[in-house]
Amino acid sequence: MAFLDESIQGQVRDALSGLQHDVEMVVYKAGQVVVPGQDPAGEQDATLQLLNEVAALNDHVHVVERSLAADDEAAALGITRAPTTLFRRKGTARSNIRFLGIPSGYEFTTLLETLIMLGGDDVEVTPTLESVQAIDESIHLQTFVTPTCPYCPRAVLTAYRFALVNDRIVAEGVEANEFPTLSQQHRISGVPDTIVTGTNATRVLGAQPEHAFAEALKQVSQAPAQA
Repeated sequence: MAFLDESIQGQVRDALSGLQHDVEMVVYKAGQVVVPGQDPAGEQDATLQLLNEVAALNDHVHVVERSLAADDEAAALGITRAPTTLFRRKGTARSNIRFLGIPSGYEFTTLLETLIMLGGDDVEVTPTLESVQAIDESIHLQTFVTPTCPYCPRAVLTAYRFALVNDRIVAEGVEANEFPTLSQQHRISGVPDTIVTGTNATRVLGAQPEHAFAEALKQVSQAPAQA
């Protein structure tokens, strides 16, 4: 059964009509073997079906399927959970904008906006994004979301914009219901909840303004005071 009916297909075509660059969605799948301490593979087949339905509506959108097993790029990037979708302009080596799980429900908006962000004009660099560009430390953002949360796309897309302007930032949206073990590890009790990890660690609860996320990045990139 298709995810997108004719009405939604038309809306997607319109939303993606301004794409100027080809965008790849690289989907990493895994086998059925469960790694101790990790969640089993999530909605892999459904994720691929949804993304392929979107790709069929615009010639600039492409889906690439890969296996986590023995994949050198996945190993180098530390990608261990499936499905993980990596978004990038085709022909580039960008690897820091990712989504774990199926981008359904309200997260379908995140999917479309990410394609527009990567395939359209370059993002406008605001003063906040300029401050993010200046960060010279590796930072990991994991934004936990659910398909029924209307506020979650805003948080994920903020993280994605940060990753777009600074390739030292890895931004991941995580479907919390699909990865309960990972959610429990981070004590996720509500969404959106963004775990920010650098030299230090903090979290941003809710869909805060962009500058609040930028402040969190500054906090984790500052070395702790010496005793």
